[in-house]
Amino acid sequence: MEQRIFAQAIVTPHGLLGGEVVIRAGVILAVDARKEPSPQALDWSADWLIPGLVDIHTDNLEKHYQPRPGALWDAYGAALAHDGQCASAGITTVLDSLSLHGRKDGLDRRASLGPMIRGIDAAQSDGALRAEHLLHLRCEVTNPELLRLLEPHVDNPRLRLLSVMDHTPGQRQTTDVSNLEARMVAAGHSEEEIGEMLSRRHAGRDPTVAQANRRSVVAFSREYGVPLCAHDDATIEQVEEARDDGCVIAEFPVTLAAAQAARKHGMGVCMGGPNFVRGSSHSGNLSARECAEHDVLDILASDYVPLSMLRSAFMLIDDFGWPAHKALATVTAGPARWLGLDDRGEIAPGQRADLVRVSRRTAGWPVPSEVWRQGRRVA
Repeated sequence: MEQRIFAQAIVTPHGLLGGEVVIRAGVILAVDARKEPSPQALDWSADWLIPGLVDIHTDNLEKHYQPRPGALWDAYGAALAHDGQCASAGITTVLDSLSLHGRKDGLDRRASLGPMIRGIDAAQSDGALRAEHLLHLRCEVTNPELLRLLEPHVDNPRLRLLSVMDHTPGQRQTTDVSNLEARMVAAGHSEEEIGEMLSRRHAGRDPTVAQANRRSVVAFSREYGVPLCAHDDATIEQVEEARDDGCVIAEFPVTLAAAQAARKHGMGVCMGGPNFVRGSSHSGNLSARECAEHDVLDILASDYVPLSMLRSAFMLIDDFGWPAHKALATVTAGPARWLGLDDRGEIAPGQRADLVRVSRRTAGWPVPSEVWRQGRRVA
């Protein structure tokens, strides 16, 4: 059966268009310019019609698996709650980014990895999820157990991204240890607790292990054909290492020089939506807005706030003067193409009918009022 949606502001790969999107079997058949809707078309009137969002990095699942410190939730139920929040934010493809190391807010990420993956796998197999969920495994190279945790999941058909990272204080994201200490003080940690944490993290860093693990992750990426990204690069040398390793995405570079070098070497530059909306990085590093000002911003990910993606894209239009198709590409076609997902991210013939109806509200807030995935309304 053929479906038609009319809107006065359709974001196509080439700009805004008034007209109708024609859908058949979950795929866009045509995009026709029109001034008025045809009799059989849904009329979205002055609302925007944009592609479904593609999120390559979100920690949001962890929040639902452990809604309070020490209180774990059922993994299947966590998947449903996380999925609902993503879909309602206009995200139709989400890469659940799970860390293979450490603890966060009391959550033992090592112990939680398997249950969270199985919860998403089961819910998706049941057809219970509204967005399509893929997998992004975040490989902390300092972890001596990294390969033991990674190997069981490298042939998961949902695995679409690997990243290499080193969160040791003094490295990359936390080059300024004093900033980390200040944030921990603000979070209520005592001076003794902070000292113990820093000592523990430094003691666990073995450069030999880190380098061997990085080489193994690079080998997995090449063997299984999974795209690789470099996380938190700070220097030109680190970016060059990422280039030599075959990284296709520079995820959250912490300096402008690193972002510019990554772009020069053909990598897509990914920044966090919350960073962009807030105007600064929570860790005191590179602002996503600075990347936009220097035109080295290719991808925006939700990081830890699903709604930040859509808000950021419209801020690029309203506050930075970016054309609509370029701004929306940072959350749609940009991430899709860097991942090799060529069947989505644009409103164009042959693309999946992943669509979002967006209304503009107070203070310019873009509000998703309808979300469609493969021609079916899911939110």
